[in-house]
Amino acid sequence: MSKPNISIIRGGFTNPFELQNFYPLLNKYDLKVVSSLRPISCDIKIPLIKLASPTDLPNFPYKYPILNRLFTDAHYLFGLEKVIAGNDIVHVAETYYHYTNQAIKAKQKGLVKKIISTVWEVIPSNNEGITGRKEFKRLSYQYVDHFIAVTNLARKALLEEGVADDKISVIPMGVDLKRFTPGSRVDDDKTITILCVARLVEEKGIGELVSAFSALRKNNSKIKLVLVGDGPLKNKLLGLSGIEIKTIPYDKIQIEYQQADIFCLPSKTTKYWQEQFGMALVEAMACGLAIITTNTGAIGEVCANAAEYVKPGDVHDLQLSLGRLISDSKLRQTLGRKSRALAIAKYDYKKTAMAIDQLYQQVLCQ
Repeated sequence: MSKPNISIIRGGFTNPFELQNFYPLLNKYDLKVVSSLRPISCDIKIPLIKLASPTDLPNFPYKYPILNRLFTDAHYLFGLEKVIAGNDIVHVAETYYHYTNQAIKAKQKGLVKKIISTVWEVIPSNNEGITGRKEFKRLSYQYVDHFIAVTNLARKALLEEGVADDKISVIPMGVDLKRFTPGSRVDDDKTITILCVARLVEEKGIGELVSAFSALRKNNSKIKLVLVGDGPLKNKLLGLSGIEIKTIPYDKIQIEYQQADIFCLPSKTTKYWQEQFGMALVEAMACGLAIITTNTGAIGEVCANAAEYVKPGDVHDLQLSLGRLISDSKLRQTLGRKSRALAIAKYDYKKTAMAIDQLYQQVLCQ
């Protein structure tokens, strides 16, 4: 008996931090991933098919606002229908991505049997301002067989948009707990390392983090801030005292967590964006780090009591919280133990894979 044929469609957002959750399923299903030509990362362990997409175009001013208006959504994959024809399940993302709509059209033609969509969006009725987006979402509600909400907040957003409760399962993303594991940090007189793994953009609170750190460093030269990521703020941060900016491949990223003492992600809310999950937070918890963050978007749900929370956008509050953790090794250890315990209980990628497997079986039998 042949294995069920499943395509995981992620286009330009193809990445190893989400897709690791499917690795335990490779022996049970005939899995393949469909990406754009230039996704976030091709460093995955699942067979990969690359298709051209408008997202592959080089960056230019207002790239996505322009492309989204030309294509309704820029995440269109040329030739996708041919690739997914005959699939038992097509596993897409969100309700408004163009490749999700492409999968729906293939299902309408009888070319694919079932569609599952993973949803991260936490703001109800978001992403509807562009002509055609509401219709994309309406068709998703009708033709997607089941939705995976990565948080209860994402589930709530789907419910408010009219998706039936019995079509939604909450399955958080996990990490490999054998790879993301605490390092051998020793609390002595060494430099205290504060780590942030994030896009270098305003909404991640990078400006506030740098300001709070710089104020603390004036009186304490034995602290440093490591920023792992890229983005429009990078050039402004280069050369600042005590701050390192790195680009690290995902297969080495755990080393940065294991060498750090504190993880900080002070995200803020904008009109059209809230933190949807925060995989870096889960990775930091798995590595047993003390975490400082904000209770914005889904962060409070993801981190629960395994983090210290500061007011979004408040440099002084962030500075005070960082100062406490820098000076109190026992508090760092206590928070680190809570972090690791929560990761073991909730964010083991093997548990996530098992839940996805059960959902696949359920949908295949419908």
